[in-house]
Amino acid sequence: MTPLRSLVVRTSGPEETRACGLALGRSLPGHVTLSLEGPLGSGKTVLAGGVCEAVGVEGPITSPTFTLLNEYEGRSGRRVIHVDCFRLSGAAEFLDLGVDDRLTDDALLLVEWGDRVTEALPADTIRIRLEPGDEDERRIVILGPEGVDLAALEAGAE
Repeated sequence: MTPLRSLVVRTSGPEETRACGLALGRSLPGHVTLSLEGPLGSGKTVLAGGVCEAVGVEGPITSPTFTLLNEYEGRSGRRVIHVDCFRLSGAAEFLDLGVDDRLTDDALLLVEWGDRVTEALPADTIRIRLEPGDEDERRIVILGPEGVDLAALEAGAE
């Protein structure tokens, strides 16, 4: 089992949540999977937008709730595969999307509602739990395997 490192960041409003995603995205090398977890309206897509911006994706980032999967390409050619598992019944439906066939060596896989398909995700997945607080406040808990550079987020950590 891969040892995990945890970090907690608090944000106040969508811009700070997006900025957290931006800092996280800048610290992610090569192929990586992020599982974005939390209740409806917790900021998963906002955080995903910041991560996408960090890797050079231009234009709006929308949740693939109805399309199930969106693909983006950053300015450097890095692919982002953004999946929403809210409407999926489990890991088998996730695997049926053919995500593995779309991944390249430097692809970034963002999985909203990833906790619904945990068994289909790689063991080194970075799990990000967004917990709403009062008004626009968020507590963002990041669990990542050793070796993932979370230093860019340390300043905003609890």
